[in-house]
Amino acid sequence: MNAKYQIRFLFLGFVIWAAGTLVYRMVGSYFFEGSFAEYWLIVILTSVLCSAVSLGLMKWRRIEQKDWLQGAICIALPGMLGEIPILHSFSELMSNMQPETAGRYAAFLFVGYSSLIVSAWLMSQKANSLLVRGKQFIRIKQ
Repeated sequence: MNAKYQIRFLFLGFVIWAAGTLVYRMVGSYFFEGSFAEYWLIVILTSVLCSAVSLGLMKWRRIEQKDWLQGAICIALPGMLGEIPILHSFSELMSNMQPETAGRYAAFLFVGYSSLIVSAWLMSQKANSLLVRGKQFIRIKQ
């Protein structure tokens, strides 16, 4: 993957993180302070959606599948780093949620970013193994 796409994906990751953080700042209590079943349904659906959208975007932009892990890291990294100060000052910055919700919020983030990175890693590994199998050595008979 070239540097242009790396920068674009880093920027996209920052935009997604900023938008998501603003949404959770406003209505996070509805997502994270419901029942146990509702919370895990939201976690799973969001993880699948984020992975599908990110990998679909890479496919749409014709990024080689062997480079999808690199793209996923570029998308996830801004949010992972951006959440450090948010989680550190959770009570002040996410005042619409109870302080005890910080753990649920952090687990949600961890599952989401992990799902994206693992799915991209698996797809990259699959592509790399196909590339290795596709390179066959030709024996010349003498």
